[in-house]
Amino acid sequence: MTEKAKFNPYAMAHEYAEYLGITQGEGETEDAFKSRVSGVLRKKGSIIEAHEAFSGRRYDDEEQGATGPMAGIFGAVAQAMQGREYSPSDPERQIGDDIAAGVLAQRGEDPAKAALAAIFGALGPSAGMDLIEGLRGGKQSPKK
Repeated sequence: MTEKAKFNPYAMAHEYAEYLGITQGEGETEDAFKSRVSGVLRKKGSIIEAHEAFSGRRYDDEEQGATGPMAGIFGAVAQAMQGREYSPSDPERQIGDDIAAGVLAQRGEDPAKAALAAIFGALGPSAGMDLIEGLRGGKQSPKK
């Protein structure tokens, strides 16, 4: 019987950091590094990747929980639908704002939440990213 691999909450941040050429600073904690990598990705407009790096889970991971990448992605879309970001000058803080907005957007029977769920459910996260880009006036986020 194969044992399930132990979850490493920092592995995704290190994976994206390697791809981006970001190195962990001397004395920088794993949490600080994860936050910094997530902020760099968020600033680049790579919202899905930013939330994957922050949570350590892929957007389609069934075990991501209530504050996993999809909460952050929902929150980013909800903010875009309002025409704002809560912390536009601080991408690391924006990650937390995305998650908080996403958790709130996923509570209750909100029509915007139902619309977002339908978009993501039917077309996948890239459709949600297309929606964000459309609401931003066509600004494209960099692709990997």
